[in-house]
Amino acid sequence: MKTDRPKQAAGRAASEPAGFKAAPVQVKETLPGQAAIRIGHFEFLNGYPLYYGLEKGEGWGCFQLVRGVPTYLNGLLLAGDLDISPISSIEYARNQASLILFPSLSITADGAVDSIRLISRRPAEAVESVALTSQSATSVALLKILLGGRRRGAPEYVPLSGGAAEALHDFDAVLLIGDQALEAFYGGDWQFSYDLGELWKELTGLPMVFALWAVRRSFFDVRPDETFEVQDRLLYSVEYCRGHWDEVVRAAAGAYPFQPELLRSYFAKLRYDLTDDYRRGLEEFYRRAAAVGAAPPVPRLEFI
Repeated sequence: MKTDRPKQAAGRAASEPAGFKAAPVQVKETLPGQAAIRIGHFEFLNGYPLYYGLEKGEGWGCFQLVRGVPTYLNGLLLAGDLDISPISSIEYARNQASLILFPSLSITADGAVDSIRLISRRPAEAVESVALTSQSATSVALLKILLGGRRRGAPEYVPLSGGAAEALHDFDAVLLIGDQALEAFYGGDWQFSYDLGELWKELTGLPMVFALWAVRRSFFDVRPDETFEVQDRLLYSVEYCRGHWDEVVRAAAGAYPFQPELLRSYFAKLRYDLTDDYRRGLEEFYRRAAAVGAAPPVPRLEFI
């Protein structure tokens, strides 16, 4: 399946390289004797509207934003080095005993998402080997579900090292996510390019929930009011961005190597709420992930 895509015009270089993991980038003052709330910060473009309005807020609370790619933030949250963070959907399934979800926040797409892609030199049903990104656990599980329904027998999966073009010399396909996938999609010329959100929609008729927002149970037990305040601030951020897309697109164009028209198109594909339909998509993903051994069975979702 060859896909048509808009070409990326030259733009500003991204402020940070792909995969960049930084020390905390913003610290608000807290009350004496009270630790700052440590909040995970997705540095990929898909998380930009979640944080833009939050970072514009003045005089609110006490929080410390810690930036990183999804798998890095997953590890910090599960190790107790973050209090609240987005977490890959599949990692919540594997670690739900220590986490509680925010009921109205996610990173979701109802169909094509652009930034989670299988780039291949063979049709998906003929792929024998895949180089996998190390930056997203959910996308890896989703790919295994999708390929399992298109071919007999599992392909060989190996970690990705280097870029997509180099990997395709040795492997049939490469799984890319985030800004790296967007750059490949908008600027590359690949024989086959598959959007995993689109394939999931074709398979199930449901949206795909790529990430959730979670709080550690141990933090929520002692600071529930502040947890709800963080949730309210994140919801405010999303609503602010929905009402100020021109401003958000201009700001994103100054931080990422994509032109405004591409940013606007990309943001339009993303959803940040967690409606009943999205929850059904999440539950179906968990059912299928358990069937391929990518996660344990997940009981009823638990929310703050």
